[in-house]
Amino acid sequence: MTGTANGRGGTAAAPWRGEPGDTDTLLGRPAVGYLDEAAETLAAVKREILRKLAPEPGHRMLDVGCGNGTDVLELAGRVAPSGEAVGVDVNERAIEEALARSAGTGVPAAFATANAYALPFPDGRFDACRAERIVQHLADPVGAISEMVRVTRPGGRVLVADPDHGMWAPDLDDREAVRTVLTWWFDNIRNPWIGRRLPGLLRAAGLAEVQVTMMPVVLDGIAAADSLTGFGDAVRRAGELGVLPGARARALTRQIAAREADGGFLMFGAMIIAEGRKEG
Repeated sequence: MTGTANGRGGTAAAPWRGEPGDTDTLLGRPAVGYLDEAAETLAAVKREILRKLAPEPGHRMLDVGCGNGTDVLELAGRVAPSGEAVGVDVNERAIEEALARSAGTGVPAAFATANAYALPFPDGRFDACRAERIVQHLADPVGAISEMVRVTRPGGRVLVADPDHGMWAPDLDDREAVRTVLTWWFDNIRNPWIGRRLPGLLRAAGLAEVQVTMMPVVLDGIAAADSLTGFGDAVRRAGELGVLPGARARALTRQIAAREADGGFLMFGAMIIAEGRKEG
């Protein structure tokens, strides 16, 4: 979940959203399509999140910022038949898509439109809560995580996962130009370096036994890089909007194409997974 730029700290705004749910498109394509592509690219990360949550039959699970509901349906299959998996999202169209996908599945999944700062559930309702690629967009990360803690039972777990956008490393030669594009593109996200802050945020929200895992993200080919980060488009737009001189941006684009022709452009990054236990 992502959206429109706030334009901070740059000569031109990149097309990210400031708060989840502000719009239904991302990087020029429907948000639902982006979420599906990202889920495929981040499959290993999602498997690790699922392993850490360890859902079992009878558990009650919450996904904050559930998007199209794919992760909720996976959780629901694990906690069936007596448990429940619930997904909330501020984007009404995302919830409509999640409901459509869950229809006829027979798994105990439920969806609702809700704000991360005011979850419509009583204290201690869930055994575990997750939020993936959401906190990077929030004005008050501790407030949202604290709300997740509130609705988690004592002894339950809260897990938050986000990329650290200061760690992206495309395989290109012009280091200065690459740094310029990456800084401009990702600084339009509200919290671009949130990944490294997650453990401290969980502690600030009152969680104990906080653990952190860094998962590598290898984007093999410009199509994969574009599906998750829009980097190729960022280079082009940087030239059009004057973030980079046009000739320099075109040179980067040519080098990306050359890397592809030689066997594949590569871009590396990291997803940070932080989890903690609610005391009591």
